[in-house]
Amino acid sequence: MSHIFISYRRADSRKDAGRIYDRLVEAFGKPNVFKDVDDIPMGRDFRGVLREAVAQCDVQLVIIGKSWLTITDEKGQRRLDNPGDFVRIEVETALQRDHCLVIPVLVDNASMPGADELPLELRELAFKNATPVRDDPDFHNDVTKIIRSLGGTASPTKPAAVFDVHEAISRFYRAMDDHQWDVARALLAEIRASGTAPRVFNADAHESEIWAALEAEERDKEYEVLRLMARRSNPVGIWDALQVFWQSYPAYDPDNLARFQPASSSTDPIQRARAFKGNRNRDWEPYIATFTDLPIADLPFCLVPIGTFNMGSDDGHYNNEKPVHPQTIQQPYWIAQYPVTNAQWKTAVAAGAVKQPHKIGNALKWYNDPAMSARPVVGIDWFMARDFAAWTGCRLPTELEWEYAARGVESLRYPWGDDWKPDIPVWSQNSGLKPAVVTTGSKGTSWVGAFHLIGNVWEWTSSEFKAYPYRSDDGRERDTGNSIDVHRVLRGGSWSGNLTIDLRAGYRRRVTPDDRHYIHGFRCARSPK
Repeated sequence: MSHIFISYRRADSRKDAGRIYDRLVEAFGKPNVFKDVDDIPMGRDFRGVLREAVAQCDVQLVIIGKSWLTITDEKGQRRLDNPGDFVRIEVETALQRDHCLVIPVLVDNASMPGADELPLELRELAFKNATPVRDDPDFHNDVTKIIRSLGGTASPTKPAAVFDVHEAISRFYRAMDDHQWDVARALLAEIRASGTAPRVFNADAHESEIWAALEAEERDKEYEVLRLMARRSNPVGIWDALQVFWQSYPAYDPDNLARFQPASSSTDPIQRARAFKGNRNRDWEPYIATFTDLPIADLPFCLVPIGTFNMGSDDGHYNNEKPVHPQTIQQPYWIAQYPVTNAQWKTAVAAGAVKQPHKIGNALKWYNDPAMSARPVVGIDWFMARDFAAWTGCRLPTELEWEYAARGVESLRYPWGDDWKPDIPVWSQNSGLKPAVVTTGSKGTSWVGAFHLIGNVWEWTSSEFKAYPYRSDDGRERDTGNSIDVHRVLRGGSWSGNLTIDLRAGYRRRVTPDDRHYIHGFRCARSPK
């Protein structure tokens, strides 16, 4: 019988870890599954308890979500860099043991961290074979594979003849009505394992309902502490506590406790972006920065705050823009203020990172013309744009990120508003049939300060072209290597465009990644460190 230790970070993957725990308990029994802080006795030194628990396990599952690597403490320091961090203690202890199988489990469409991104003591983790656990409808199939690989069984543990599924369902609904969530979870596991549940009993939907209720209860309990802090005659520490709270529940603040933000904290742009609560684009004051760690010094980025907007369009032009659907940006990100220029591309060519643009139309001629150095590089296929972004330490923006940066929380039709202004974008009527200098056209800047999101050059995004609603976890942001058997999304229109219906922030252009054209360019994006 395997003794299994589940390592996870609450602010990163609490729900996924809980669901995986339920399945492992069902297969191996509760005494054989340890889920870190939930099982630490009161009054014990958690560091010693964790090391003892890891020392007794045969297997450690390291649950890695999108923020597992980068999540910070209340002082803004990365938690993994703290030797006393409980996740670091767990993983470091397991890696030091000769007979402990360490399995990275990737949830929420997360990627495996590279060795150079991990503290020295954890770098061996980067070379462990990881297994993904996807969201529904694939979740249970993925977990079943893990259970079977560990010698467990996903088959019913009770003979159907002695298990009354209808009586169990009746008790399940009573537990749900009484908000006895742990009882309901245990009954649901029995019902699912019996294999006799009626088809009308949607176990996955009920499981989601339980976890949503648990998360809401936990969130409300923690927020009530913040409310009590705010009621004191001399409230202190609320802002720091709110930063910790937002790591688990981004932007949740029904009482507007962000009003206690100290004046000194407002100078931190990332904190300001995480605390953004505006519902108008002008509520955000653009913040532009360059980064000393990039190989190109003159590559300014606009900070994009959290927020919600309506993605897509139902104005009747193109069905692939439908349905209009709300999207919530839960973490800030950076998007380049301008498209990449010929001069910047030359720097990458000189470094051996990329090749010259394709000889298509005037692309190569413009690239070699000193008078065109500050204009967007064109003749760039998706692979070339991806490689340039990776060389700089950045990435291509997702389709979601590009559209939010263009439209903002007001979901505007164009970066400048909802009305067409023919003198603002660089298009066929004013371009002189070539791209414009990227720093021109300030009237068309978006709410975050980005230039030329409409017109000048079509811009590659990282996204595969798939139907809406947009979901980052449905495979459209997957790494397909150098495959050309997919279609990628271009956004924004170009200097040659003459159809105003295509020069909108919601328009999507579908092309293969090897498509090369003298109207195609791109800009970079990056996530805060």
